[in-house]
Order: sequence, then C-alpha cells, then structure tokens
Amino acid sequence: MRFLKTTFFHLCILLFFAHAVPVCADEPGFAFHMLDVGQGLCVLVEADGHYLLYDGGGAKTSSFVVSFLKQQGVSNLDYIVVSHYDDDHLNGIVGALHVFACGSVLAPDYVPDTDIYRSYVSALQENGAPVTHPLPGDTYTLGNAFLEILGPSSYDNASENNNCISLCIDYEGFRFLICGDLEAEGEEELVNSGADLSCDLYVVNHHGSASSSTFYFLDRALPNCAFLSCGAGNPYGHPASETMERLQSMDCELYRTDRQGSVTAYSDGSSLWFSTDPCIDFSGGDLPIERESTAADSTGSITYVCNTNTYKFHYEYCDSVDQMKEKNKRFTTESRDALIAQGYVPCKNCRP
Repeated sequence: MRFLKTTFFHLCILLFFAHAVPVCADEPGFAFHMLDVGQGLCVLVEADGHYLLYDGGGAKTSSFVVSFLKQQGVSNLDYIVVSHYDDDHLNGIVGALHVFACGSVLAPDYVPDTDIYRSYVSALQENGAPVTHPLPGDTYTLGNAFLEILGPSSYDNASENNNCISLCIDYEGFRFLICGDLEAEGEEELVNSGADLSCDLYVVNHHGSASSSTFYFLDRALPNCAFLSCGAGNPYGHPASETMERLQSMDCELYRTDRQGSVTAYSDGSSLWFSTDPCIDFSGGDLPIERESTAADSTGSITYVCNTNTYKFHYEYCDSVDQMKEKNKRFTTESRDALIAQGYVPCKNCRP
C-alpha cells in the first residue's frame, strides 16, 4: 500500500510539471535575416538547416557578421553570393571566408582594381570554395528553398551596380527578391526580360537610392513588405525621399535597419512573420531624424555619449550606444570641439 501511495504521489508531480512547463514549438524552417551593417548590405538566409550569405557589409561590421553567423549556429555556408565588389558589400564576405567552410561562391564575372577585391581573391584561395559566375535561369536549392538567378544577362554594364547578381528565393511559395545595388537601368532590364519578379518580401535596391526602386520595377514586383538596409546619418542621403514615397504608395510594410536594427522574417511554409513590428517611418535619409535625445536642451547644449574604451563619441540615438558596455559610457554636454580636443573621435555612423 505504501508503494502505491508513493507511486501515486510521483505521478501527480509529473502531471503537474507536464502542465506547468510549456512545450516548445518547432523552430521555423526558414529565416531571412537582414543584418544591421550600417551603410551596407548583408543578408543571411537559413532554410532547413542550410545557409546562404548574400553580401557581408563593410569593414567596420565584418566581425559583427561573423559573430552573428556563429550565434545562429552556422559552421558551413552552402552558398556565398557576392552581389558586386563594392566594399560596403564585400568586406564582411572576406571575413566569412576566413572563418566558415563554403560549398560554393556565386559572384559577378568582372575584375575591379581595388584592394578589397584582392583581399577577397586571397580569402577565396585560402577557403578553397569553387566560384561560379551565374546567369539568368540558373537554379540552386537550399534545403526546401529554391533559388533562381534573375540577372544580369551580362557583366559588362557601364555601372558596376547593374552587374549585381539578382535572385529570387522561393520557400514553399513565399518569395524573397534581392538585387543588391541594382539601379534603374538594371531594373528595366529585369522587367523587360520577362522574369517573374513578384515577391512577398523585397530587399530595397541600392539602400533606397533615388536611382532605384522605380515604379516600372515595383509594379512588376508588387511586394507585400520591404527590407531596407542603410546607415543612420549616412553621407549619401539614403534612402531618398522619392524612393520612400514610391514604396509607401505600394502599401508595403517597411522594415529598415537605420531605425530598427537587424530584422528577421520567418516562415514555416504556411505563414510569414517578423521579429519586430513594421516601421511607420517612411521619411528619407536626407530629412532630419527627430529624436528627443538629440534635441538641444534649454541651455542650447547637446548630450553626447562617449565611449571611454574606444574614444569615440556619439549621439544618444546611435545604434553603437546600445552595443556599448555600461561601464564605458560617459554622458556629457561638453561641446564637440572640446571632446575632440580631449582625443575623442566622432562616430562615422551618426556623425555628431
């Protein structure tokens, strides 16, 4: 009898914990990460445990990209796609090639005379990954995802931006369109080629520049949502106001790194959801970012955040402030000139 009472007691305990502890839902099979690499582009795609890296951002965020991939459990990249060879897209790829094994590199067929390209070639040789120069119609698989190369038809365009590799990733019917720094001429070529540009998610071309995301292109793509990668306070004025107006007129839900940081879209094959709510800010980069933290107080001063470790100073809203250790933060209303005289250097992202 004592044995039965003890067994019944243990059974009750097990039933209590079975109800008290929630059962973890299965991980989504697909994730489309747009990393916050400032004024650059980097997208990591995961499909059923397989990985594709499209561009890698600039030199300052290369270590962040490598760290992010490691956090996602990446040890091997099935594909690295180099949209083109501008340093704000290529630097992080060089870093990734030094760290991760890679099954195949898809890259444009032209050779720029730049130091970063030479570093890329050296990293390729060290990695040993084979290189393919894809053409429209080439297809690849990534887990249950299907990749189709859309452009360019050749790599001899006058603008290197129009040499960008454009592709569509299809996961169980959900379509993701990404074309790097493609400009209006390249967009027109894609539309006229008859390629299927329809998509659920569109990565905004060329950081939202005025010369990209034309109505001619958007009317063919008809995206439900748009991912925009650009740096806060960048010197190019990206994104352009007219481009943002075009996107807003398409009733796209917008996600942008300069306001929200890194953003991820997930899918289980039957639905699509995001790591954060859409951004309601369709303002252009050439307009001031109205944030209370950068406004002058009643004495006319501005509060800066100094990093006592790196000796850089920032506006309070700068993304770098969130990544800074609390012990290294120093808030001050000293003038910009006074901080520089003390050896501090202005942040190149928020440009205080």
